[in-house]
Amino acid sequence: MALAAIYLRLSRNEEQLDIEEILANHRNALIKLANHHKLTYDIYQEISSGVNNLRPQLGILLNKLDEYDYLLVMDIDRISRDNAYAEQIKTMLIAHDIKILTPQGAIDLTQESNEMLFSFQAMMANFEYKQIRKRLGRGRLAAAEQGRWVMSNQTPLGYIKGENQKLVIVEDEANIIRYIFQKTLERISANEIAKQLDTFGWRSRSGKVLTTSHISAIRKNVVYYGVVHACRRVNGRVVDEVFVENAHEPIISKQTFLEVQKMLKENKNGSYFNKKKATRRLQNLIYCKCCSRKRYIQRDGNGTDFIKSCSYKISNNTCKDRGHKYLPVEKYVLNKVKERKQDFEEALEKLKNLDLTDSEKKLINEKESLEKQLEKFDKRQKNLKIMRMDGEINKMEFLELSEVNERDIKNIKQQIELINIQLENLDNTEEQQRQLEQSLETLSEIDTLDPEHCNTFLKTFINKIWFSTNSIANHNTKGEVPEVTIEIEWL
Repeated sequence: MALAAIYLRLSRNEEQLDIEEILANHRNALIKLANHHKLTYDIYQEISSGVNNLRPQLGILLNKLDEYDYLLVMDIDRISRDNAYAEQIKTMLIAHDIKILTPQGAIDLTQESNEMLFSFQAMMANFEYKQIRKRLGRGRLAAAEQGRWVMSNQTPLGYIKGENQKLVIVEDEANIIRYIFQKTLERISANEIAKQLDTFGWRSRSGKVLTTSHISAIRKNVVYYGVVHACRRVNGRVVDEVFVENAHEPIISKQTFLEVQKMLKENKNGSYFNKKKATRRLQNLIYCKCCSRKRYIQRDGNGTDFIKSCSYKISNNTCKDRGHKYLPVEKYVLNKVKERKQDFEEALEKLKNLDLTDSEKKLINEKESLEKQLEKFDKRQKNLKIMRMDGEINKMEFLELSEVNERDIKNIKQQIELINIQLENLDNTEEQQRQLEQSLETLSEIDTLDPEHCNTFLKTFINKIWFSTNSIANHNTKGEVPEVTIEIEWL
């Protein structure tokens, strides 16, 4: 009795019915076909896309072709929807003299007309696959325009899919999301946040530890301020896009999200965030006035903290700014911070009296500066198009430069949007008053704060502390020591 291989394949997203039920129906139909032709058979089945050429069960079958006389499939497209791969399989079937049986009829590849029919059906299957993908993509975008979650079957952490495919908050998971954004605003690094989440025992939905890559992805995901974002790509490039705000209840505010994006953008060299628990009040705040690089604090053999001498290269020359005792610098900075108490009190009084002139003026100036930058990037985009039309740059160069420029435009628009939100919320001063009152309270206790708490507090209004001893690191201890430079860059 001749031996046949029955091959069953379904794609998860090609049918709306129960996939196991469909496989069972196909299996029964092909077993019935094998019995009709009095064939013994082995069954290979899997759930995979027809354009995926790395299918385990198909691979096993093709490696055992010399054992079979027939291949039974529901249709040619079950073998492959990829033209090139379908031709490879056809060549292998011809080499092993294997006939194809389907419920629609037999295909003997030794006959030229049947070989052409196989190739034609494979080509049509590939065309049909592309059309299905296109329709699915368009359908997905149409559903996304209605605020429905259709990007994947798995919902993002913090949400489940509710009625009409709308996202609904899962409060226990949402607390993790809020914590991540809050700690980011406190300038805590993704690595340190991951350690804290692990300490709390907070895990992903599948029970896995939340890694820095998870946290980085969460911080950039617009879904958390109520957005459904979907796009369709062709050859890796976006050809159609949907961006719907207020599609579902947000876990964080849009203002919080945009503030975090601004912080991430500013973190170009990775030095903006605390990468570990602060053990000193000015940790990660001191920068070299000479070369602009971060200055590090260490402890010598006598247990004295000191700011290390600088040794970074600047234009092939090494910065040699001398080291210095740390505590006098800390004392100077804390005294300057205490002097700001009056500024906090005046700002609080202005808020209580709704005198927002200074705040409004500052925001408007920032917005005008950003709008000028936006004009520059818009002009650059037009110039790129002209350069492409004139043949000064090729298509690939144009696409790469446009992508970078559009990314810059998007970042500036986000910052302008954040300022607009801040301008709209100027009259709503309750939160600002609460923060200022809390800052005044913390300021009065600054000498007794632990280094971690104090460091976090200082970073809410200090960007950098520029420091230089104004002397070169050497072994001469008898020379005159110039006065050091300490400049505080306030946020």
